[in-house]
Amino acid sequence: MPLDLDALREIPFGQAQETVFYRAVHIPASGDPDPLFALPDRGRWPTPWTLYTGTSQAVAWAEYCRNNPHDVALSDVTGGVGLSVDSLPAYASLEVSRALPRRSLYELHFEFGALADLTSPWAEELLARAGFDLAGFYADAAAGYGGCPELAALVEELGWEAIRVPSAAWQRPDGFCVPVFEPGRERLQEAVRAVAAASPTVALAAATSYPQGERPGWLGS
Repeated sequence: MPLDLDALREIPFGQAQETVFYRAVHIPASGDPDPLFALPDRGRWPTPWTLYTGTSQAVAWAEYCRNNPHDVALSDVTGGVGLSVDSLPAYASLEVSRALPRRSLYELHFEFGALADLTSPWAEELLARAGFDLAGFYADAAAGYGGCPELAALVEELGWEAIRVPSAAWQRPDGFCVPVFEPGRERLQEAVRAVAAASPTVALAAATSYPQGERPGWLGS
């Protein structure tokens, strides 16, 4: 059954308390990275323009790892030995960069007027009433990302510029993503290239939650 729009319209939205969001951005062969470049109709929240951001640097790097598990697998810094609880401290600060392309890390300063926080208890209750399974926030691409694409198709009708949702990659109390949609693009106040070029650390790659069956073996369980 389609999602119930009446229930979704009850979800509060407005100005966001958070204004700084993070994004790992492709570094082109020439010229500067474009922090606002987004492939159309891609990912968990597909629209003609969805900019995926995180509420912390850790979320941004974890999402990068989760979306590129094959490259992380080819970037084993242990020489085939693999990580263990005892050996992790020795490798923790090293970058996972052998096969994982380096990225620029941007701080994006937005002042949203219509951000819907889908992580509040009231929003979760309304989502459930609307027929949205909250497990979809963590569903893999192989499962079609649950009901997220269907909800993304309604954001324009609902008047949402952006949404605050759990991060499937950084499943911790501070793990949140903020997908920004076309109406929210004009809310960008400033884009700061905080890190010119870097890769996630071994510690962060190990702490990332990967799609089922795709966790790189060298990272351990």
